[in-house]
Amino acid sequence: MFSKATKNFLKDIDSGGNLISVSNLSDSDKVQLLCVVAKKRRFWCWQKPKYQFSSFTCMLSDVLIDETAIKPVVVESEFVKYEGTFGDVTKGNITTDVGYLQMKASGLESVKSQSSFGTLRKQEVDMQHLMKGVQGRRIHLHHPFVQQLQEYKHDVLCILKEKIVTTQKCVITEHLQTEENFIGNVGLKTKIVKVSVSENGNYVKDENTVLEIPPPTAIAYSVVELYVRRDGTFDFCLLPEKKGGFEKEKTETHQHNKADLNDKLSSIYDWDVVDGTKGVVPGNAPLSCFKKDIIQFTKSFLAWEQLPDVHGQELYVLLGEILCDSQAVAQLQAVVEDLCLEDKNYHAALDEINPPQTKQVQSILHLAGHDGSDASKKLLVALHIFTSALNEMSDSALALLSQCCKFQLLPSLFALLHLASDDGLCSTIDPILSDILDQERFAMAQCLFALSNIKLEMKEDAIFAATTEEPGFSPHVLCIVISGLHLLEKKLKL
Repeated sequence: MFSKATKNFLKDIDSGGNLISVSNLSDSDKVQLLCVVAKKRRFWCWQKPKYQFSSFTCMLSDVLIDETAIKPVVVESEFVKYEGTFGDVTKGNITTDVGYLQMKASGLESVKSQSSFGTLRKQEVDMQHLMKGVQGRRIHLHHPFVQQLQEYKHDVLCILKEKIVTTQKCVITEHLQTEENFIGNVGLKTKIVKVSVSENGNYVKDENTVLEIPPPTAIAYSVVELYVRRDGTFDFCLLPEKKGGFEKEKTETHQHNKADLNDKLSSIYDWDVVDGTKGVVPGNAPLSCFKKDIIQFTKSFLAWEQLPDVHGQELYVLLGEILCDSQAVAQLQAVVEDLCLEDKNYHAALDEINPPQTKQVQSILHLAGHDGSDASKKLLVALHIFTSALNEMSDSALALLSQCCKFQLLPSLFALLHLASDDGLCSTIDPILSDILDQERFAMAQCLFALSNIKLEMKEDAIFAATTEEPGFSPHVLCIVISGLHLLEKKLKL
């Protein structure tokens, strides 16, 4: 709940992505100015970086050869008073990341929720003063935290320079919301998180789950990356185009190869097929422009064809169920990634999951060929690719995808992604598209694609599909998820 609330907060006030949400309430105490943070490169090109704190509070002075304490100048100011009225669906309209789509609805009333972190304060390090204070000092390259970062060539050492903290007691509540009659008889189901200020300790406990957080709790922060040379000297990367990291040996190449990511992965990943350095999808381009990329990324899903039909059917049902719970999606993805990268064993990875999702995740892992004692590596790789893409989708996109599964629209959606010509057109004469030609169902598909930065338009005898102006990796994500679900859904018809 805390993670979802902080992400929603940043989505509203920081569209530029300068701030990082605090994803775990237990990390809030570690969010200290000038503490060191690891920026972890992710495995797939569409995944956002992950920021990790050390197991103990490690400050900048701790990783310098001269451990003389640094006394930063801290500027504190009122950041924003965060209050608002929000709703996933209001009178048949839904707000997307790429515009405002008008949707049909039948007798739908406004569904709103109040969210407020109250008055927030910003605490920021004076960088000019800091740079003068550390001038001439060097990073201790044999410090355990720094050494572990250097083992992974793309990880970056960062310093926390700014944090946003609460000033009042806040209450986070969560409940499962179902909206019927969204489009005809389509119902959207998703978990809604609300945040409100607790005045004098009074609030209404009418939700499924309630979490109370005291002030001052850090809910967001920003970092500055360091570029560290082989002799330990370093620069602060103050401009967006300046990237941090560790200086490489002259004999090292910058090309993607097995050893550059992780030697222990070479036995389970086909690097000729899956390449984490694919370029960003171009804007205003037909879907055919990245069709080859998607075929390469989804090649691993062929392993699911070897699953017994009953296992494939059960796996499809379970994956469909978690679409309504983004927290369950995130926890499943984290476990699968830990197992694939061998960061944790089966039981240690499951211990990180909240109890309500443990059984669900165990069942999915078992059906995908991993029960803690034996595992099919190819099946686990397929699940890793799928869950990594699924975890990048927004709550609204997951809810709409769930309804597309319910109304058996996956074959048509899959066809849209693969049948588009070089001019972006798919002929409506093709019988496989018949299920989405209905106005209401096309509106559902149109909204799902829009949330993934793909625009759909109905022409006289064709459907036009193309990326938006700045698509990022969102089209990749949707294509991968639909491809995986479509393959499993076919087992239902066997």
